[in-house]
Amino acid sequence: MALIATFAFSTVYAQDMAQATEIFNGAVTALNEDRDNDALTGFQKAMEMAAAAGEEGATLVNDCKGVIPGILLKMGQTAANNQDIDGAIAKLNEAVAKAEEYGNAEIAAKAKDLIPVVMMADGNTLYNAKQYAEAIVEFEKVLQYDPENGMAYLMIGRAKNGLGDEAAAVANLEKAATMGQQANANKLLLGIFANKAAAAYKGKNNAAAYENAKKASEYGDNAQVYMIGGIAAYNLKKYDDAIAMLGKAKPSNSISYYLARAYEDMGNSAKACEYYNKIANDANFGAYAKSKISALCK
Repeated sequence: MALIATFAFSTVYAQDMAQATEIFNGAVTALNEDRDNDALTGFQKAMEMAAAAGEEGATLVNDCKGVIPGILLKMGQTAANNQDIDGAIAKLNEAVAKAEEYGNAEIAAKAKDLIPVVMMADGNTLYNAKQYAEAIVEFEKVLQYDPENGMAYLMIGRAKNGLGDEAAAVANLEKAATMGQQANANKLLLGIFANKAAAAYKGKNNAAAYENAKKASEYGDNAQVYMIGGIAAYNLKKYDDAIAMLGKAKPSNSISYYLARAYEDMGNSAKACEYYNKIANDANFGAYAKSKISALCK
């Protein structure tokens, strides 16, 4: 009886393995034809049947484990290309889980690397549509996977600025600058403070114009910023700062006028005369400059 039972079980296992192999081969065909869903279903079914066969199915089980994570990765990539962001993230997370379960470190790493890329792309799409709050949510998800992603911090800074949250914008842009995005972050930071300086200058608020121009200059050179900051500094009687900033502004008769006045107020007649002479024939400043040349430049 025991012999008959053993023979019966062997026959069943042989039949199951034959069917599992047939399903496996069908899954290979589906995979080659880019029918990923059919391929995944087939490999999963074949693996389940092979696992039930014990040692006889071990090789087929391993073959299925070798291909399933890659299919999930491909499905995630396809979903991302089709703008199905939620579907893409779900498949990529599934790919990571299966790859780690089956010991496929390469696929696990690829899927993990791709997840923040997909989220970043989604965030960029939302940002470009001026859906700043929604974009920030996606960029913050990126940071959950990659806490040192400088581009995510950069885009959060841009989105926060778009929402009018200047303090948060500056904080995130400064963070981005420490994580490989210094040039891009500094350009944006310069713009934020340059705009504030220009608005203050237009509103005749010399103190704010000067402070914001000085802050903007920490992030880069801008001739307009130096002009605004220099004139504001002069009006605040900060003559050293006025001269330093105006010296970096785009040369003009207006700039020469303020430099001449600053040097004169500091008691440096020689430098004052140098700049008054430059504007002696200017329609706006000439008469004043000539009066100063007569008084100062002996």
